Amino acid sequence: MKQIMTLIILTLLVSSVWAKDIEWLKSYDTALEQAKKDKKIVLVDIYTDWCGWCKKLDRDTYSDKDVQTKVAKDFIAVKINPEKSADGAKLAQQFGVRGFPFIAFVGADGKPMSQISGYVNAVTFLAQLEKVAKPASAK
Repeated sequence: MKQIMTLIILTLLVSSVWAKDIEWLKSYDTALEQAKKDKKIVLVDIYTDWCGWCKKLDRDTYSDKDVQTKVAKDFIAVKINPEKSADGAKLAQQFGVRGFPFIAFVGADGKPMSQISGYVNAVTFLAQLEKVAKPASAK
Protein backbone atom coordinates (compact mmCIF):
# COMPACT_ATOMS: atom_id res chain seq x y z
CA MET A 1 0.00 0.00 0.00
CA LYS A 2 2.85 2.35 0.85
CA GLN A 3 4.46 1.73 -2.57
CA ILE A 4 1.18 2.46 -4.36
CA MET A 5 0.78 5.78 -2.52
CA THR A 6 4.38 6.71 -3.31
CA LEU A 7 3.82 5.90 -6.99
CA ILE A 8 0.65 8.00 -7.10
CA ILE A 9 2.37 10.96 -5.47
CA LEU A 10 5.35 10.73 -7.83
CA THR A 11 3.05 10.53 -10.85
CA LEU A 12 1.17 13.64 -9.73
CA LEU A 13 4.40 15.54 -9.10
CA VAL A 14 5.87 14.66 -12.50
CA SER A 15 2.69 15.55 -14.39
CA SER A 16 2.39 18.88 -12.59
CA VAL A 17 5.97 19.78 -13.52
CA TRP A 18 5.57 18.91 -17.21
CA ALA A 19 2.19 20.52 -17.80
CA LYS A 20 1.15 23.85 -16.41
CA ASP A 21 -1.87 26.05 -16.75
CA ILE A 22 -1.82 28.38 -19.71
CA GLU A 23 -0.50 31.81 -18.78
CA TRP A 24 -2.92 34.22 -20.45
CA LEU A 25 -1.82 37.75 -21.24
CA LYS A 26 -4.49 40.45 -21.50
CA SER A 27 -2.82 42.73 -24.04
CA TYR A 28 -2.42 41.84 -27.70
CA ASP A 29 0.45 44.32 -28.11
CA THR A 30 2.28 42.82 -25.13
CA ALA A 31 1.74 39.34 -26.57
CA LEU A 32 3.21 40.41 -29.93
CA GLU A 33 6.26 41.93 -28.22
CA GLN A 34 6.78 38.75 -26.19
CA ALA A 35 6.35 36.59 -29.31
CA LYS A 36 9.04 38.58 -31.13
CA LYS A 37 11.38 38.25 -28.18
CA ASP A 38 10.75 34.52 -27.67
CA LYS A 39 10.32 33.65 -31.39
CA LYS A 40 6.87 32.16 -30.75
CA ILE A 41 3.40 32.38 -32.27
CA VAL A 42 0.60 34.38 -30.68
CA LEU A 43 -2.54 32.44 -29.79
CA VAL A 44 -5.39 34.97 -29.55
CA ASP A 45 -8.56 33.77 -27.82
CA ILE A 46 -11.40 36.22 -28.51
CA TYR A 47 -14.29 35.48 -26.16
CA THR A 48 -17.18 37.03 -24.26
CA ASP A 49 -18.31 36.54 -20.67
CA TRP A 50 -21.76 35.29 -21.73
CA CYS A 51 -20.50 32.72 -24.27
CA GLY A 52 -21.23 29.15 -23.12
CA TRP A 53 -18.94 27.61 -25.76
CA CYS A 54 -16.11 29.90 -24.58
CA LYS A 55 -16.53 28.57 -21.06
CA LYS A 56 -16.56 24.98 -22.36
CA LEU A 57 -13.35 25.72 -24.30
CA ASP A 58 -11.74 26.98 -21.07
CA ARG A 59 -13.02 24.05 -19.03
CA ASP A 60 -12.43 21.16 -21.45
CA THR A 61 -9.84 22.16 -24.04
CA TYR A 62 -7.49 24.61 -22.34
CA SER A 63 -7.38 22.46 -19.20
CA ASP A 64 -6.02 19.47 -21.15
CA LYS A 65 -2.43 18.80 -20.04
CA ASP A 66 -1.16 18.09 -23.58
CA VAL A 67 -2.70 21.34 -24.84
CA GLN A 68 -1.15 23.25 -21.93
CA THR A 69 2.28 21.77 -22.61
CA LYS A 70 2.14 22.58 -26.33
CA VAL A 71 0.92 26.14 -25.74
CA ALA A 72 3.68 26.77 -23.18
CA LYS A 73 6.31 25.45 -25.59
CA ASP A 74 5.39 27.22 -28.84
CA PHE A 75 2.88 30.01 -28.17
CA ILE A 76 2.25 33.26 -26.35
CA ALA A 77 -1.40 33.16 -25.28
CA VAL A 78 -3.64 36.20 -24.96
CA LYS A 79 -7.35 36.42 -24.08
CA ILE A 80 -9.32 39.35 -25.47
CA ASN A 81 -12.91 40.26 -24.63
CA PRO A 82 -14.05 42.67 -27.39
CA GLU A 83 -16.97 43.84 -25.25
CA LYS A 84 -14.62 45.19 -22.56
CA SER A 85 -12.37 47.52 -24.56
CA ALA A 86 -12.23 49.53 -27.76
CA ASP A 87 -8.90 47.86 -28.62
CA GLY A 88 -10.50 44.44 -28.22
CA ALA A 89 -13.41 45.46 -30.45
CA LYS A 90 -10.98 46.72 -33.12
CA LEU A 91 -9.02 43.49 -32.94
CA ALA A 92 -12.19 41.40 -33.34
CA GLN A 93 -13.12 43.50 -36.36
CA GLN A 94 -9.61 43.16 -37.80
CA PHE A 95 -9.84 39.35 -37.54
CA GLY A 96 -13.37 39.30 -38.97
CA VAL A 97 -14.90 37.70 -35.89
CA ARG A 98 -18.51 36.66 -36.50
CA GLY A 99 -19.03 34.49 -33.40
CA PHE A 100 -17.44 33.25 -30.24
CA PRO A 101 -15.14 31.68 -29.34
CA PHE A 102 -12.73 32.75 -32.06
CA ILE A 103 -9.08 31.76 -31.95
CA ALA A 104 -6.48 33.38 -34.17
CA PHE A 105 -2.87 32.36 -34.61
CA VAL A 106 -0.58 35.25 -35.46
CA GLY A 107 3.11 35.23 -36.29
CA ALA A 108 5.52 37.38 -34.30
CA ASP A 109 5.47 39.73 -37.30
CA GLY A 110 1.74 40.36 -36.71
CA LYS A 111 0.59 38.44 -39.80
CA PRO A 112 -2.35 36.05 -39.34
CA MET A 113 -1.43 32.38 -39.84
CA SER A 114 -4.62 30.45 -39.09
CA GLN A 115 -7.89 30.64 -37.20
CA ILE A 116 -10.55 28.55 -35.51
CA SER A 117 -14.18 29.68 -35.34
CA GLY A 118 -16.20 28.07 -32.58
CA TYR A 119 -15.53 25.39 -30.01
CA VAL A 120 -13.07 22.54 -30.62
CA ASN A 121 -12.22 19.67 -28.31
CA ALA A 122 -8.72 19.10 -26.94
CA VAL A 123 -7.73 16.49 -29.55
CA THR A 124 -8.75 18.69 -32.48
CA PHE A 125 -7.19 21.77 -30.89
CA LEU A 126 -3.90 19.97 -30.23
CA ALA A 127 -3.77 18.88 -33.89
CA GLN A 128 -4.28 22.49 -34.96
CA LEU A 129 -1.55 23.67 -32.56
CA GLU A 130 0.85 21.11 -34.06
CA LYS A 131 -0.05 22.18 -37.61
CA VAL A 132 0.40 25.89 -36.88
CA ALA A 133 3.64 25.44 -34.90
CA LYS A 134 5.26 23.14 -37.44
CA PRO A 135 6.35 25.85 -39.92
CA ALA A 136 7.70 27.98 -37.06
CA SER A 137 9.80 25.17 -35.63
CA ALA A 138 11.12 24.23 -39.10
CA LYS A 139 12.85 27.61 -39.44
